[in-house]
Amino acid sequence: MPKFFKTEKEEINNLCDLIITLDSVRAFRRPNPEVIRAGFQKTGSKEFTEMWKEIRHDVEKIAYTPLNIKGLPTLMRIVAILKMLVPIASFLMILTFATHLRPFEKLLVPPFTIFTHPLSFVLTTTISLTGMIALMATDYTIRKRVIRYEESHMDKFSKGRERIEKVIEKLVEKLAKELKRNKEDPNKYKMILFYKYKGLKVIKEKRGKILKRKYPLYEVICRTE
Repeated sequence: MPKFFKTEKEEINNLCDLIITLDSVRAFRRPNPEVIRAGFQKTGSKEFTEMWKEIRHDVEKIAYTPLNIKGLPTLMRIVAILKMLVPIASFLMILTFATHLRPFEKLLVPPFTIFTHPLSFVLTTTISLTGMIALMATDYTIRKRVIRYEESHMDKFSKGRERIEKVIEKLVEKLAKELKRNKEDPNKYKMILFYKYKGLKVIKEKRGKILKRKYPLYEVICRTE
């Protein structure tokens, strides 16, 4: 067992995490490449280090795609700022509402008495809701522009996605061996993936109950036989 894992279950969970994360990269989700690198390094295995080297450039290429789209870095900075401001605005809105409740009136001391002003609740609510709407609209704009870019540059990513797929299949083989060696029940290690892979058994397809997905998600377990 690799020295970085205290138990066999930790090693198995790490394999599952790597499979799930790399699958999400193939679906153009963008986890931090450093987190993926750490997952490979935790095994303490030269073989896993080589796997990471095979796909490092491909993972980073997909993860950092938004930085190469004109205008998107600015929108991403706006989203980062809004993600900090919206919780603050929401807190002030709740605080303002609370100050209008009788149990809190006696507890207020300057300068917090300003929140009892009739316009304070209207102002904080307006700022909070405006921030939320701006955050959702900006985030949606980023996602749509990235999707359009990816669809128009699919050939640019095809070989990289194939290399990632091969590494995932290697990880599935490793997972099957570990489950079998430790006599673990595969049903304890279910995964939700965007794609199907050799060595995995699909036990359920999910398209959403209310908002139907165009493509299904697959709930899978590892074959050990």
